[in-house]
Amino acid sequence: MLGWSLLGRLPLGMTPLALLFLIRGEGRSYAAAGIVVALYAVAVGVGAPIAGRQVDRYGPTPVLRIRAVAYALLAGTVVTLAVLDAGIVAVAAAAALGGLALPPLSSTVRIVWPRLAPDELRSTAYALEASLQEVFFVGGPLLAAALATVSPAAGLAGAGLASLVGATATALLPPVRETPPSRAGGAGLLGALGSPGVRTVVLYAATVGVGFGSVELAMPAFAEAHGSRELGGLALASFSAGSLVGGLVAGMRPPRSVLRRFVLGSLVLAAALLGLLLYALIDRSARAGTAAESFAWFGTAVSIGVATGSALAGMLIDEHGVRAAFAAGAAIAFCGALLGWARRGTLRPTASRAEPVSTLLTERP
Repeated sequence: MLGWSLLGRLPLGMTPLALLFLIRGEGRSYAAAGIVVALYAVAVGVGAPIAGRQVDRYGPTPVLRIRAVAYALLAGTVVTLAVLDAGIVAVAAAAALGGLALPPLSSTVRIVWPRLAPDELRSTAYALEASLQEVFFVGGPLLAAALATVSPAAGLAGAGLASLVGATATALLPPVRETPPSRAGGAGLLGALGSPGVRTVVLYAATVGVGFGSVELAMPAFAEAHGSRELGGLALASFSAGSLVGGLVAGMRPPRSVLRRFVLGSLVLAAALLGLLLYALIDRSARAGTAAESFAWFGTAVSIGVATGSALAGMLIDEHGVRAAFAAGAAIAFCGALLGWARRGTLRPTASRAEPVSTLLTERP
C-alpha cells in the first residue's frame, strides 16, 4: 500500500516544479509562474476535502479509480495545450482542473492504517507514513528537473502517468477495497470543520503552507541566479530529505504528550515531525464519520498556503530578490507557530466526545 500510494502521490512533488519550468520555458516572469502554480495549488486544496468527503461517503476504491483517470487525462490536456502554444490562460485553467481531480491517496492511506495497525502501533504507523511521503517530495522535484532537461511538458506527462498507475493499484489492494464508508448520511455544512481541534490544525497548516510555497518558488530562483534553474529541484529534494530523517527519528521516540511536541515542534518547523503530530491530533480531534475529510482539510490548508506563498514569493523575487521571499516565508511560518500555541486548548480530547474516529474505523458494519 505504501509503495503504490507513494507512486501515485509523485505529482505532489513533481507538478508544481514542472509547471514552473513550463511557464519559464515560455519566457514568462516568475510572477506569472507563481500565479499558475498558485492556481494549481488552490485547486488541489479545494478538491481535497471534496474527495475526502466522497471517501467517507462511498469508500476509497471508487473515488480513487475515477479520479486517477481524470487527473491523467487533464495532465495530458495541459501537455497538449503547452505543445500547441495555446497561451498561459488555457494552460493555467487546465492545470487548475487537474488539481481539482487529484486522487485522495493521502487521506485514503491514513484511514486504512487503523485497520492494519493495533492501537499501540498506530502512532508509529502514522510516523512511518508521514516520513515516507517525503519520498515523493524528494523524488518528485528530482524527476521533474530531470525531465525538464528534455522538455518541460515531459514532467507533467510523467506526473499524470504516475497518478494513474499508483492510484489505480492502490484502489485495488484488499485493505483498501475492504474499507467501508464511514458514514451513510451527510456531515452538515461544516463537515470535518465542525471540530475546533481540526480547525486549529487547518489554520496552522495554512501558515506552514505559505512558508513552503515561498521556499518552493525561491529555491529555483536562487538556483537560476547561480547558473542552473534545474538545480532548484536538488535543493527542494534536500529540504524534503531532512524532513524524512526527522520523521523517522520521531517515529522511534513516541511522545508522552503529542500536544507538547506539536507546540515545540512548530517553533523549529520540523516538517515530517509536524506531519506526524498533526495526523495524530486530527485522529483524536475529528468527529465520527469525518476522518478522511479531516485529513483532506489538512492537505487543503497546506495547498492554499503553498498557493499564497508561491504567488507572494513570485512578486517578491521580481521586486526585491530571493532573500525577501525566504524572509517572508519564515516570518509567516513563525506566526503559525504562535497561532498553534494560542489555540492549543482546542486540541485536547474532551470527556464528552464519542468514540475516537480510529476506533470506529476499525469496526465493520
